[in-house]
Amino acid sequence: MPYEKALWDGSDPLYAPHTSRSKRWYYWRVPAAARKLGYSHPPIRLPGEDGDGREAERAAKARQLTIDMLAAIQEQPAKLLSIVGTWRWLIGRYMTDTESPFQEVKANSRDSYRFPLMRWQEAIGDAQIDNMDLAELKRIQRTMRDNGRTVAYIKRQFGMLRMLVGYGIMLKSPACLELAGILKEMRIKTPKPRTAAPTRAQIEAIITAADSAGDAAFALGMELQWWFALRAVDVRGQWLRMGPEEKEKVAASGGITRGHFRWADGLTWDMIARDLTEFRKVPSKTEDSLDEELIFDLRLVPEVRERLASIPQEERIGPVIRDPKTDMPFDRYRWSGKFRAYRTVAGVPDDVWMMDTRAGAITDAKRAGASKVLMQHQANHASDKTTNRYIREKSDSIARVIQLRRSAGGQQT
Repeated sequence: MPYEKALWDGSDPLYAPHTSRSKRWYYWRVPAAARKLGYSHPPIRLPGEDGDGREAERAAKARQLTIDMLAAIQEQPAKLLSIVGTWRWLIGRYMTDTESPFQEVKANSRDSYRFPLMRWQEAIGDAQIDNMDLAELKRIQRTMRDNGRTVAYIKRQFGMLRMLVGYGIMLKSPACLELAGILKEMRIKTPKPRTAAPTRAQIEAIITAADSAGDAAFALGMELQWWFALRAVDVRGQWLRMGPEEKEKVAASGGITRGHFRWADGLTWDMIARDLTEFRKVPSKTEDSLDEELIFDLRLVPEVRERLASIPQEERIGPVIRDPKTDMPFDRYRWSGKFRAYRTVAGVPDDVWMMDTRAGAITDAKRAGASKVLMQHQANHASDKTTNRYIREKSDSIARVIQLRRSAGGQQT
């Protein structure tokens, strides 16, 4: 079942797999390949009807149903395995073995691995690993280039292949041991790092566009990301895939769930002081290396404080940022989709992405005169293990950076 990259990252908001139309309505249907693997479900009617302008909403629902279907299929390990020694066998072992490194990474990382893994399975799944050599690897690399694949795509695919081969070595595969040496010597071009970073004026324009649309939740989320240099995941949270056992545990603990996914890592009201003077949070990317919470001073950003104060007391429970359409936390696709929509309204160039917001905040701090150490602390970038232990110093640095940026506000364009 080949899928476009948009299934996983939402890069094409109109990509709607397994969707068909009947009269005025659209339905998502289980494909024949999935039925052969034992997955069955009656057709599901998608929101709205033909010509109502809700194509993106229907497409998002179709993608989610497809992801849920794949998750259900992948919970049946025997169906992934094939002839021992083939790439399909190795991919199946990597994705399902209890001892596999695949099980040790966070659920969102596993999701990001699935796309390149499925691409390799489609391309070479039935081939024997010991038939792969340098000539075949170079042929695959050339084919990717000739098909218009980007440098980043090729780098990502070969990076995943190296991870697979590494696991094959753990399984004592002589073919993988030999192939690892070949891959180590191959030169795979690395993409140039992104240089785009939104300015303060551009972010303010996007926030203004959100306010004009009555989208208070997104406007608040963007201000939190911008002023505190937070990753989007630390504001809106993220939906992480669950296995059957984890699903039962999360449900029993009262966690927020949606199908095969649980919500985690976002800003919640219990992290915010009752008087709205500060919030405390361990950034999700460094939660394993930080022993204590970072302190973010809300008094330095009165507009954020005012937005929080405008939220009724009875609503101050659970996630701070919720999608008003569903009263549930946003997923990354809808959050990024809103950014693109308000970016267009604000007249901000298309090469400014949601993922650039944090880089823009750090650049803004540099322009305001923040030192490298101050910027490192606000961004929560640790250069060594010792720095990570100075949590209070980091919290003070975060406040100092915001003070510098606020005082420099009138000097920037």
